[in-house]
Amino acid sequence: MSKKTSHELIAGLRTLASELQRTPTRDEFFKSPDSSDKSVREIFGTYTALVQAAGLDPVKPRRNIDNSIFKRDLERHLETYEPRGIEGPKSFPTAAIISDIHFPFESKRVIDRFLEYVEKEKPQFVIINGDAFDHYSHSRYPRSHNIFTPREEERLAREKNETFWREVQKRSPSSRCIQLLGNHCVRPLKQVLEHYPAAEDWVKEYLTKLMTFDGVETIMDPREEFHLTDEIIVFHGYRSKLGDHRDYTLKSCFTGHTHKGGVVWRSLANGRQVFECNSGVAGDPESKGLSYTSQRIHDMTPGFAALTAWGPMFVPA
Repeated sequence: MSKKTSHELIAGLRTLASELQRTPTRDEFFKSPDSSDKSVREIFGTYTALVQAAGLDPVKPRRNIDNSIFKRDLERHLETYEPRGIEGPKSFPTAAIISDIHFPFESKRVIDRFLEYVEKEKPQFVIINGDAFDHYSHSRYPRSHNIFTPREEERLAREKNETFWREVQKRSPSSRCIQLLGNHCVRPLKQVLEHYPAAEDWVKEYLTKLMTFDGVETIMDPREEFHLTDEIIVFHGYRSKLGDHRDYTLKSCFTGHTHKGGVVWRSLANGRQVFECNSGVAGDPESKGLSYTSQRIHDMTPGFAALTAWGPMFVPA
């Protein structure tokens, strides 16, 4: 068995814990392909130390089930029983989060409703969570060249992105504006790395200029998160199932990427409650850039996400 790094061991243990909905026992972990007894001993010393490093609850000893479980005074049990407390969500900051606009293939209906929400609620944060640009011209997938040139697409996308932020700042001047990059935003860089890696720095410098807006904080690395609080993170996303990012990070998170909006909650073993909220899609699903199939039927959910003092929600539009 190949030697594992500390990161691989912790990631493997967390993944197994998510599947089992509890901390795995030592035997369960070492039966999994993500484990290595030798690596655990060399890096952490003991399995207990690995569990602590992964931020999981200690393994509880199991006891054999016998008839003794039925020998209990039910009335006395109900009188003395105190349920384990669940730590309810604390008050939240307010935020309006939109993602996957795919300029210049945006949905005007979603954008207009989002701006109405921003104007009415005046949230503390307004965030584009990745894929503001589509970069259709830079796609490596089959595409038509009869729509517009790469230069024209880029000009339209930039103008629309600038207009969007001007509207946000006009309607809610005190909001902190954040823009994250997604996989579509860095399509040109991926093409360069595949075919002309020596030009990486040139393209990075141009992308930085393209994605910089007055009064907006831009996070250029698409792998980087923005922390709304210590327990709530925002990032574009890379997994396909709603809840997967929450279970992997064991934190509350806002994501995009899949174009399918929604909110799912989970109670952890330590009593905390965490959620994942996906922003859906703010691009037009029937536009050329987002028409990934030959039919008009799709399962995308146009809308955006919001965080109120009461918690997260997906707003269909």
